[in-house]
Formats: sequence, structure tokens, C-alpha cells
Amino acid sequence: MSTNEIKLPFGKISQKKLIMHFSAYDIDLPIIAAGIRERMDVFRELGVEFAGFGTDIPESMSEQSPALVKCFFEYVGEGGDANLVLKRVYHLVWGGMIAMFPDLEEWATAKADLSNLTLAQAEVIRARKED
Repeated sequence: MSTNEIKLPFGKISQKKLIMHFSAYDIDLPIIAAGIRERMDVFRELGVEFAGFGTDIPESMSEQSPALVKCFFEYVGEGGDANLVLKRVYHLVWGGMIAMFPDLEEWATAKADLSNLTLAQAEVIRARKED
């Protein structure tokens, strides 16, 4: 680890860049995106740009090693302590995710709907395979 790199529980800061990572097993991409969108105006005022997100698929994915969702931010402000600002952004993202997370009933309904969609897709695949 470089002396200019700061390790965080779910990410790292290096060379004016913040990379956050979340387990796709624990946190859905829409929740992460909603949390970022919720705080986007604050990021701009801090001189930080959201640079995107994506899924990092491990070579051998299993229940113990699910895909990671990574989010990228870059400090483009003038002056100031980039590391300090990016640490603030790290906490703002988590705060935004908590603020945007649906209540338990709504979340359970969404998960059930996703499960039903997955089952329906599996049935379509089975039907096509039998043809």
C-alpha cells in the first residue's frame, strides 16, 4: 500500500480518486445509484465528479465471493485536501444510500417481484430448451 493510499472499510482513496466497493450480494445497484444521486449536488460543490460504476465479476464467483459493485469518484477541485474531501464523499454516499433505502415492506415486495421475474425467465429458458 502506497503512503498516499487511504484504505476505507468499503473502498480506498488514491491519487485524488475514491473507489468504493459493495458486495452485490448485500447491496443492489439501484440502491447505490439512488444514494449517489441523492448527494450529487453536494459532490459538485465539493469539487468531486462521479466517474461511474460497474460490476467486477471474480473469476470464480460463489456465495462466498459474489460480484463487487464499484463506484468511482474523482476530486477535480482546486486546492484543499483531496483526501479529506473524498473521505467526506465516502460518508455522503453511505448517508445517501440510507436515506434512499426503501422501507422494509416496500423492499420485501421488490425482492419478491424480482424472484418471480427470475422464476419466469427460468421457465422461458426451459420451454425454449425443450423445443
